[in-house]
Amino acid sequence: MAIILHRFDLRVHDNPAVNKAEKPQPIYVFDPDLWDAQHFSPQRKRFVFESLHDLKDQYEKRGGQLRFFHGDTRDVLRRVSDDHRVVFNKDANHFQTSLETHLRSTYHGVDAGAIQYGGRDRSTWSKQLSTWLDEEPEKTKSSFETVVDGNTTLKAMKDKYGEPVQKDRFGRGGRRAGLERLNAFKHRISHYAANISSPAKAEQMTSHLSPYIRYGCLSVREVHQAFQDDKEDNAAQFKDRLVWHQHFQQKREDNPCLHEQAINPVYQDLHRDKRDNALIRAWKQGRTGYPLVDATMRALEQTGWMNFRMRAMAASFYSYILKQWWKTGADHFYQHLVDADVAINYYQWQMQSGLVGVHANRIYDPTKQVRDNDPNGAYIKRYVPELCDVPADKIAQPWQLTEGEQTKYDVVIGDDYPEPVVDYGTEARQARAYFKRKAPEAYEAFKDDEVWRRASLSDRHSREHIVEKAGGMQPALTEFTEDS
Repeated sequence: MAIILHRFDLRVHDNPAVNKAEKPQPIYVFDPDLWDAQHFSPQRKRFVFESLHDLKDQYEKRGGQLRFFHGDTRDVLRRVSDDHRVVFNKDANHFQTSLETHLRSTYHGVDAGAIQYGGRDRSTWSKQLSTWLDEEPEKTKSSFETVVDGNTTLKAMKDKYGEPVQKDRFGRGGRRAGLERLNAFKHRISHYAANISSPAKAEQMTSHLSPYIRYGCLSVREVHQAFQDDKEDNAAQFKDRLVWHQHFQQKREDNPCLHEQAINPVYQDLHRDKRDNALIRAWKQGRTGYPLVDATMRALEQTGWMNFRMRAMAASFYSYILKQWWKTGADHFYQHLVDADVAINYYQWQMQSGLVGVHANRIYDPTKQVRDNDPNGAYIKRYVPELCDVPADKIAQPWQLTEGEQTKYDVVIGDDYPEPVVDYGTEARQARAYFKRKAPEAYEAFKDDEVWRRASLSDRHSREHIVEKAGGMQPALTEFTEDS
């Protein structure tokens, strides 16, 4: 008989730990280290509560009982593990690093997904991933034991930790809701690629499966296999993003300091001493004077979701244009995103902030992004209603409206809607100059084995080539994407 500890794997189907345990007894621990944490926001708690209700139903339909505990996970497991083996899925994609280390050293951790745990040799990673994605999912157990009683109930924990949620939502938590969303997405996958960059269209046409994957209501493998027979480009692009999901999880396993330590030490404290509370507040509140940036940040506050292009633009603007320390921005994203994923959020923030030191520095022009991705201003007008009467051809740069136009469109710039808090052109030029100056030093840093391991770059980045060119950088190696 084995105790199954659920954490971020809230499903029975395709669950390695459940499959490998004999006569499993499932438990979930409401650990204050997680549930009292500031970053564990009300909207995510709501999603997890709904997912736990669903998981409880999954077990009951199979004759099992999911038991709930409240307390330190280590203490709970010590009490229930005297006569039982404890089995869990390894997972480094959270902030409970010391707990993960304790679990792996004390109990039976099962490798989950295609992640290579505890090792540094990734030479076979791509092959391992491909094999795993094609394998049959873990078979669902039909026999469970009930040998321990919990010390709390789901209702009691909801009474304790449940908080009012002010955000709109794109979906209810739990496996049942996740499968419904997956099936619905299969019918509109043909529209996927054409709509992923437009923020307004993406709200309707992308999968919105990320929170279900984040909390393990669905497995990456079963989502990937749902499109296995679809040979169209749209399905291929979507499946590529599932591959990238696993890639980022591997990065987190390899680098437990990913959420606080710059991958390239040359940029460790970049902008850290330039904290400007007024600029940070303007960005968080969607009051920068750049309409698409502001719409994006207000959408995050209102819904807990953004499409990838808007996440990248908002991060780029914060780091390159406002010149604020990347971590404060990344923490804000993590606080509000319903699908908040440590690996993806913090690595992407480092990439979008130029902290890896080898990727192109993508400095998104928020005016051009309006023309490219919100040409009718639909997204801006939804989340920045002050500009709802401004015509599409003028909405990207409201600071250029004449007094007469402001009267006509019922908006006073500087009052109803702010002037730009900084000059994009000036700040962008300064950012490009800085990173061009620092590029040789950043490349030189890759001589260090630990820095290279943390970067975990793909095969197209040759370490020898990077190091060789560190002293005499060629233009091709210092790429800057202007007007992105």
